[in-house]
Amino acid sequence: MKKIGNVTRWSSGLTLIELVSTIVILGIIMIGLGLSLRTVTYHYQDDSVLLEVHNYGNTVMREIMKEISLARIINKEQINGYSRISLKKYDTFGNETSTVITANASEGILFNYQNPLDGNLRFPTKGRFRNNNQRNITLKEFYAEEIEFIRPNLARYANSTWEINLDIEVESFVSSVGSIKELVQFERIAFMPNRYISPRSLVGNQAGSL
Repeated sequence: MKKIGNVTRWSSGLTLIELVSTIVILGIIMIGLGLSLRTVTYHYQDDSVLLEVHNYGNTVMREIMKEISLARIINKEQINGYSRISLKKYDTFGNETSTVITANASEGILFNYQNPLDGNLRFPTKGRFRNNNQRNITLKEFYAEEIEFIRPNLARYANSTWEINLDIEVESFVSSVGSIKELVQFERIAFMPNRYISPRSLVGNQAGSL
């Protein structure tokens, strides 16, 4: 501030304190924007990967349901902690075809030891936001179980109805708080009309393998 005669005038420009205060405020704003942008980016990437996992799970469960609904004979066993389902069906000429549904942690669900949909449906372990170990996709559980029946007159229906469970784990390493695991679960009930209407399909059930 300068005083010239009886007139008081303010000098233009910033003092050192004002300049430092401005820099500090701008720094706080930039840090806040950076953290917000990082959070938004993380959630976008996470949602994108989870969407692919959901699409895979829903598609593969639909294919499993279709195969089971067409089958007349079903066998189940546990292999390395996952259910292994063997299905047999017959065409109108009585010709038999078989489908084996297996699972493992890194490849997901396999039909006759190949990816479903003629090899086109791949377990989403690779893709955007998964390279360089950003996110790991693992099949945690695949379990098929014949539903329990309460009344004897429902035994035949129960023998033709199966509950299918599929759990996929998404582990993220890009969060500021460290590793985060999310479990995506799928559950379906599959009914086998051909098994239900054909008593021959139930032969051997007493041995526990059908």
